[in-house]
Amino acid sequence: MRFARWVLLAGLLALSGCGKFFPPLSQSSGGSSGGGTGSTGNYLYVANSNPNLNTVAGFSLASGALTNTNGSPYASPLTPTCMAMTPSDSFLYVGSTAGAMYVYSVGSDGALTLGNGGSPVFTGNSPIAMAIDPTGEWMIWVSAFSGEAYVEQINATTGALANVNSAGVGLTSTSASGLAITPNGQYVYVALGTGGVETLSLNASTGALAAVNTVLAPKQNLDADREVAVSPNGQYLFVTETGINAVRVFSIGSNGTLSEVSGSPFKTGLGPAAVLVDSTGSYVYVANRTDNTISAFSIGTGGALTAITGSPFSTGTTPEALAEDKTKGYLEVANEGGSPDLQVFQISTTTPGVLVSTATSSTGTAPTQAIAIVSTQ
Repeated sequence: MRFARWVLLAGLLALSGCGKFFPPLSQSSGGSSGGGTGSTGNYLYVANSNPNLNTVAGFSLASGALTNTNGSPYASPLTPTCMAMTPSDSFLYVGSTAGAMYVYSVGSDGALTLGNGGSPVFTGNSPIAMAIDPTGEWMIWVSAFSGEAYVEQINATTGALANVNSAGVGLTSTSASGLAITPNGQYVYVALGTGGVETLSLNASTGALAAVNTVLAPKQNLDADREVAVSPNGQYLFVTETGINAVRVFSIGSNGTLSEVSGSPFKTGLGPAAVLVDSTGSYVYVANRTDNTISAFSIGTGGALTAITGSPFSTGTTPEALAEDKTKGYLEVANEGGSPDLQVFQISTTTPGVLVSTATSSTGTAPTQAIAIVSTQ
């Protein structure tokens, strides 16, 4: 689980509850057009979880250089915990374990405008992780408290959310920390900390979510599965696991079942957290919170991983989240402990998969506790 998030949880439990309440949604999503125009630019957004800030910082990325977007940082009504961007780059959603989710429209220049008249698109539950399916129609998110997964239908014009399963789908643990959706939109994998990884099915036509009754246990008792990622071809699931300090690799069957590949688990640095597969499906990157590094691997035959020359690569303090930019040439990391808050690496083509640090930036007044990062797609 993400440590800064859980600092918030104890104090917010009484405020959050397990029920959901959806306030009336304004037809305007902010800005003069009443909706996100979508962006064709290369933009990054970092959530600052320091409750004294409550902001999202925006940047443009060009030739490896960072520039603040107009109006950045953008105020968040509650402390951000997780974020997701629609595939159209029209809307950015920011969830908070304080018990609400907000939508921002994304301007053509990358600037954010708080939508729905400044009101949340839902309240009464506490999103800790979220993802949007490849069609951009369905958002799946998991609660920090209730041990349930929910589905929202996204209004492509306004960014409003319509809940599909108000009761939620019960998970086998309340320790959710990450989730990933397969490229075909059929399966959702949820990292449940010491509870392992759970598989859910998603009906791409109706948004119906259901448990597949398959739970992958951690390799060792008391280990925690922190984050999950799916390869672009949908063949492999990657799971970071503490305790063994490694990334586990599973082949994904036609019915979503998981089979661990030969040689797995593959050693990382200490405290593996975020995991990202690059858009080509060639490389896997793991952020190691405890030793402030990124482990880099190439993906070989059968999903086996081989450490890339020079790995692990140094980051700022406590790397928490990873993103790949719109050009697919750079990897970005949000460092919860700062020094710096945001770091950009070029993914080398001359020495395939090697990370070369090219730019850094603060995301606000220190300490920002940068906890999540997304990019335009």
